[in-house]
Amino acid sequence: MKIQELLKLGYELLKKVNIETYMIDSQLILCKVLNVDKLFIITNRNLQVGDNEVKEYIRLIKLREKKMPVKYILQSAEFMGIDFFVKEGVLIPRMDTEILVEEAIDEIKANRYKTVCDLCCGSGAIGISLAHYIEDINIICYDISDIALEVTEKNINMLQFHDRIEVYESDLLSEATKSNRKFDIIVSNPPYIKEDVIDTLMEDVKDYEPFIALSGGEDGLDFYRKIVLQSKGVLNHGGSLVFEIGYDQREAVMNIMEENEFKNIQFIKDLSGNDRVVKGRF
Repeated sequence: MKIQELLKLGYELLKKVNIETYMIDSQLILCKVLNVDKLFIITNRNLQVGDNEVKEYIRLIKLREKKMPVKYILQSAEFMGIDFFVKEGVLIPRMDTEILVEEAIDEIKANRYKTVCDLCCGSGAIGISLAHYIEDINIICYDISDIALEVTEKNINMLQFHDRIEVYESDLLSEATKSNRKFDIIVSNPPYIKEDVIDTLMEDVKDYEPFIALSGGEDGLDFYRKIVLQSKGVLNHGGSLVFEIGYDQREAVMNIMEENEFKNIQFIKDLSGNDRVVKGRF
C-alpha cells in the first residue's frame, strides 16, 4: 500500500469512532512506524510501504481505534519543551501541569533552594523539567509504582540527568522520613480525582491511564492530607510545598496547609482561568 492509502485507511477508521484528531493521529502513527517526520509523509504520498510496516501501522491504528491515548502508542509526550518517554502505567504529562513547574521554578530561584523533591513523580517530567531549567539543584523523585520508577529512570538516563536526579520507591514521603532526608522544596502532582468521578472521565483516560495515579479517594483530598502532614518532617525551615490541584479544590487544600502551620499560602490559576496550583511555606 502507498502512504496516501494508509493515511486514508487510518482517517476512516478513527473518524468512524468519533476521534476528533483522526488526521493528526494517523499521520503521527505512520511517522512512528516509518521512522520519518511529518514532512516526509506529506511529500511522499505515492511511496510504497513494505508489508511489515503496513501490518504494524494497522496494529497501532487499531489500538487508537479502541481509544488508547496516542501518546502511549507513540511512547512519547512533550512537556515543558522536552520529549519524554511514556508508556501505559504512568500518567501522561499535561500542559496544565506546566503551571506547577513554572511556579516551582520561581520558588526555587527566589529562595535559592538547592534540594528538590518530585513526589508522585510518574514519568519524572516535573523533576527532570526543573533540572533542565535550573542548573544548580539536586532532585529526588519518589513514586510507589514500579512502572513509574522504570519510566522515570529511563527518562533520567535518556536526557542525561543521572548526575543530579535520583529516583526511589516510596509510599509518599516514607522513604525520606526513614532516611532523614531534608528538602528545600517539595513539588507534587498527586492523584486528586474523586473516586466516583473517574467513571465519568473520557475513555482514553479512565480505560488506559493508571487508576492509582488518578484516584484521590472519596473526596479527592486523601493525598493532600498525607503529604502535608509528612512534609513537615522533611522540609527545611523556610521550605516550600507546591501542589497541583483540581479546579474545585483550592479552598480545601489551602485549609489543610493552614491547619498544619504553613504560611504565605497562595493559589495560582492556569491559562483557562481554573485554580491549578496551591503553594505555601513551612
